Amino acid sequence: MSSTVLVAPPLSRGGGMRRLVVVTLTAVLGIVLGLAAATPAQAASGYTITGVVTGRDASGALVPLDDVYLYAQPVDWQDDRDHYGTADASGRFTIDVTKPGDYTLYANCHTGTACADTYAAQYYDQSPGWGDAKTIVVSTTSPTATANVRLPRFATVKGRVTSTSGAAIPGIRVESVPTSGGSVVGTTTDATGAYTLTKVVPGEVSITARDADWNMHAWDAEYWDGTSVSTPDYPSPDPVLPEGPTVTTANFELAPTTGFYGEAVDAAGAPIQGVRWVTYTHNAETGQWETPQYGPLMTDENGRFFWRTDVGGRYKLCFVDDHYGPEAPNRETRYASRCWDNAATSDTATILTQPTSPAQRTLRVVLPVAGKSLTASEPWVDGASRVGSTLTAHANAWGPSGVQLTYQWGWYDTTNRWAFVPVAGATGTTFVPTSDLAGKPVAVRVTGSLSGYVTTTMSSIGYEVGKGVALTSPLQISGSAVVGQTLTANHGTPVGGTAIDYDGYEWRADGAYAGQQKTLTLTNDMVGKKISVRYYVRTVTGNDDTTYVASAGPVTAQLGTLTAPTPTITGTAKAGSVLTAVPGAWGPAPVTLTYQWKRAGVAITGATASTYTLTGSDTGKTITVTVTGTKSGYATAAKTSAATAAVAAGMLTAPTPTISGTRTVGYTLTAVPGTWGPAPVTLAYQWFRSGVAITGATASTYALTSTDMGKTLTVRVTGSKTGYTSAAKTSAATTTVLGALTAPTPTISGTRTVGYTLTAVPGTWGPAPVTLAYQWFRYGAAITGATASTYRLTSTDMGKTMTVRVTGSKSGYMSVAKTSGATATVLGALTAPTPTVSGTVKAGYRLTATPGTWGPSPVTLTYQWKRAGVAITGATASSYVLTGSDTGKAITVTVTGTKTGYMTVARTSAATAAVAAGTLTTATPTISGTRTVGSRLTAVPGTWGPAPVTLRYQWYRSGVAISGATASTYVLTTTDRTRTMTVRVTGSKTGYTSVTKTSAATATIT
Repeated sequence: MSSTVLVAPPLSRGGGMRRLVVVTLTAVLGIVLGLAAATPAQAASGYTITGVVTGRDASGALVPLDDVYLYAQPVDWQDDRDHYGTADASGRFTIDVTKPGDYTLYANCHTGTACADTYAAQYYDQSPGWGDAKTIVVSTTSPTATANVRLPRFATVKGRVTSTSGAAIPGIRVESVPTSGGSVVGTTTDATGAYTLTKVVPGEVSITARDADWNMHAWDAEYWDGTSVSTPDYPSPDPVLPEGPTVTTANFELAPTTGFYGEAVDAAGAPIQGVRWVTYTHNAETGQWETPQYGPLMTDENGRFFWRTDVGGRYKLCFVDDHYGPEAPNRETRYASRCWDNAATSDTATILTQPTSPAQRTLRVVLPVAGKSLTASEPWVDGASRVGSTLTAHANAWGPSGVQLTYQWGWYDTTNRWAFVPVAGATGTTFVPTSDLAGKPVAVRVTGSLSGYVTTTMSSIGYEVGKGVALTSPLQISGSAVVGQTLTANHGTPVGGTAIDYDGYEWRADGAYAGQQKTLTLTNDMVGKKISVRYYVRTVTGNDDTTYVASAGPVTAQLGTLTAPTPTITGTAKAGSVLTAVPGAWGPAPVTLTYQWKRAGVAITGATASTYTLTGSDTGKTITVTVTGTKSGYATAAKTSAATAAVAAGMLTAPTPTISGTRTVGYTLTAVPGTWGPAPVTLAYQWFRSGVAITGATASTYALTSTDMGKTLTVRVTGSKTGYTSAAKTSAATTTVLGALTAPTPTISGTRTVGYTLTAVPGTWGPAPVTLAYQWFRYGAAITGATASTYRLTSTDMGKTMTVRVTGSKSGYMSVAKTSGATATVLGALTAPTPTVSGTVKAGYRLTATPGTWGPSPVTLTYQWKRAGVAITGATASSYVLTGSDTGKAITVTVTGTKTGYMTVARTSAATAAVAAGTLTTATPTISGTRTVGSRLTAVPGTWGPAPVTLRYQWYRSGVAISGATASTYVLTTTDRTRTMTVRVTGSKTGYTSVTKTSAATATIT
């Protein structure tokens, strides 16, 4: 089942938007329309508009259009009738307009059709907007009017936006607006400054390029003039855009915007929003400073505004914080007037001459505080503005309380920029215009003043004397001033029966706008406010606007009256019982109810629910409840119930107490009283030993002493509460109290390694004798059968911790169990053989340690060689080379095995025999040097070992030792001539046998 949505035409008639209905047709109605489209039906009333809808195809030929709907609308804007029709396959339509009259005809394509993508909406005849629509006359003599409609084919517009220097400007808004009204089409330029407008309505158009945001002030707007260039001024007339083709010459050249930002700030530099600003522009031709003829012009939330300027132009700027009324800023503070640059008046203000560069600047003005802000309203004038007729001023709402109002009547001088000219002595709330004021717009100014506040003046609208409209009866307000009721503005008609051109109403509640109809329905937010109405009227004979203010007003809106029954109370008047308030039926529903319970007429703090639980404080007193009803727009009402009987004493809820705690000397017992009620209940305690009260034992706990041993204990709890009967309850007796053993915490001794035995050390228990029992634990779990005072560790215990629990027992005493602290983790036992030493036990030879097989593998082994039982520094390898220091001493090696989770073990080998002296490695020395007297000979000993070896020298002359020649060199003397030379080298080292070697003899010395 399909449906068609018809979109109302965008028309404006009589200055206001006419209400149009969006019609949804169901499939059934669609069938009916389909039949009508196939063969246009004869209208039932006989008054019709008929015609054919056409449009140009791509070749320019006219073709009928069938996806089109039409509205026929009366020209009279007060006639709300709308008549619908649709075109058939041949483009033909017939609309029944039901009666004769003047009509406009609107045609548009159905949404989502090819027609809607190709053709623009139109008013008959060839107008995109209602303003230029041609009137179609349907009359009794011509009941059928023919109106053929041609929908224009959309155009496409392309172009480029650049700066005056030729640079592309992206992000510029380009819009096409039909001159006579219709659809607006817009887009923004791309990075190259290019744009394309599609579905543009042809005909007279205004195509504009401007900043994309109205708050931007980067570029001046330009307008297309129908050529390939643009103009900064509106073209007159607007260019005509042909239908169908693409226009590619709509280019724009934008100039940077020149101007200034005005900025109002306080002494701290904070922006001031809502301050009126005035710019003064110098007119070079007249020499006058001109101001804008519109307003009010107010600073934004940043305290700023922007004003466009011309290069070379001269300007002044002032801020005046004098705007009041509904649009005024909601500020407590008002500021004094100041001009740029911090001048008090416009006459002394600094003149800004706009330079070429910079194009823009900010003019900041600091405004000093002038005082607090009054609440002010526009005054209303009541009466016809005629010579001899009384006018009455209504000041409306001013505040705060205590503000003093004064009045000044006068007139606006239209020849002097509407300057207000006061009438001498006219300072009352009423004023009678005199003949000299004829033709002048009379107004009243109301000035409010209050200490600490800025004095404020508000002006009424001016009414030209002699053109006021007199009414046959005055304006009055009728109706009941109660929330939900409707007030009506009643008044007569213009005297003489002159027709009304237009009239209207304005209602206010405490000066704030409330409505603009003839009637006003009072709402909750108007409660307590004054209501007034102003009636505007103008006649067709040229009378000026005239206003009347209701002479009966302003009135006060009253609250409605609630239906408020007297509440009743249900429940038993006894302490601890619950009373319930039965409010009855309040109305009109819903009504919000609140409650307050009272004791002997006095409000009970916190008792504000619909129920109340009686307490001991209520005993002997009567109870009432007050129910208060509230509802927006109604007067609050309160009703109090009849009093109950005097409240009787209550019965406490008294459970039997119990005793908790260990029944052993030295321990504390606690009385558990249970839940007594109603809470709070005061409880007292008394402890008993085998039925006899224990002196001083009156707390909720009791510490057992040796006197209690062998006895039973009870406790009696007594509850009391104001307004309730006291009650006492005694607990059941405990079993016999036991003595307390002295029970130290045991310790564990022994090696914590598998295969070793641990021993429990219980400490001294008493009084002796105490029977002790043991239980060993592995990692907190009891070890089956391990109940002796000792325990041999097994492989199962490896990696675990061990504890022992010792339990002491003795007749008449409470058995006590104490558990030792846990051992460190139990270690495994390594297989550790005794190492052996192999090798020659002689200085210079290497001994090697053979550790044997350690397990479980792998085991990390370290070595330490020892000389006569003393560790040899650095000898920590598995082998060791004997040194001279070892000679005569025995050598051992200690091997230490380590492994995670196992106990470290060290094993030392048997000692070797005493280390024998070593044999040096020797060489036969040689002699180098020149064999002539005066030359130096050098002994070359060769390599001796093991190093280091101490060498000593002795030189010989032909076999005879030369006295003192014991160095490694020798200088030949004349005594040596004709002789031969030899040298003997003797090597010695601790722990080694000394050796002597002699060189071969030299040749004869020359």
